[in-house]
Amino acid sequence: MSLTAAPRDLNKLNTFVRVAGRRSFTKAAAELRTTPSVVSKHVKELEDSLGFGLLNRSTHGIVLTDAGEGLFQNCLQMLAKLEDYVVEARNLQSGPFGTLRVQTTSEYGRHVLVPVIVAFAGKHPNLRVHLSILDDNSTPAEEGFDVIVAAKKPSLPGLVDYDLGELEHVICASPKYFRHHGRPKTPKDLSNHNCLVNLFSGAKDWPFRTSSRPLRVKVQGSLSANSFSVLIQMAVEGCGIIRVPAHAVKAELRAKKLKAIFQDNTLSPERMYAYFFKARHLPAKTTSFISFLRTSIAAR
Repeated sequence: MSLTAAPRDLNKLNTFVRVAGRRSFTKAAAELRTTPSVVSKHVKELEDSLGFGLLNRSTHGIVLTDAGEGLFQNCLQMLAKLEDYVVEARNLQSGPFGTLRVQTTSEYGRHVLVPVIVAFAGKHPNLRVHLSILDDNSTPAEEGFDVIVAAKKPSLPGLVDYDLGELEHVICASPKYFRHHGRPKTPKDLSNHNCLVNLFSGAKDWPFRTSSRPLRVKVQGSLSANSFSVLIQMAVEGCGIIRVPAHAVKAELRAKKLKAIFQDNTLSPERMYAYFFKARHLPAKTTSFISFLRTSIAAR
């Protein structure tokens, strides 16, 4: 076999990669379902065709020569590229398949993710989508999901994130509240109003933009809850002023049950992210969903 023909002898190259990786003819033979003598013969034929040694054999084991180490590393790179191609080709051929498992918090899931998932599933009839709705303060399960959509990064190792953009907030109260307590003229006036917050994890100082620098106003109130739905219901009843994600209160604003204030200078430093476990090759169902999710949210 000539020098130029050697790289095309995939059988012998594969045998060499197995031996180099395991540093053992016996282990390589077991993987290849052949005998150590056949493995040794193939490696020797490859060395002869190349014109240089690949392995140093001794009673202590196998050591790669400098040339052998170089060929081994090049083979690994070629195999990695081949694997990349196979994965991409499989994804293009079959598209998303299996079951996509998504976890998110209750309010965002109900108001934002449900219509996105319905549209995504409609485009991929071979894919099943399962949405797990978590309480706003609960911890995602360590297993059983492909994507978590949340503002706060779960405390799970190995997660990477994909920024989905700003989580817009709105500050509002009912007409009844404004009639009885007046309407704050500036953000600083909120410190003198009954502001309803999440006592345990919600922001106790609300952020605003001003002409000079960001402003944070410390707020407090007589009522609190760990659910945006409950806070919104309290506000509709006239109990106080709330700061909640805009998606959670659209219906109440549209029906004029609540009125927004400080819309031009309310800051929303919080952002939403899609979290998933880091992997060299993400399945098509995950990459397709994240891309679709980002496009759908940007179009809202």
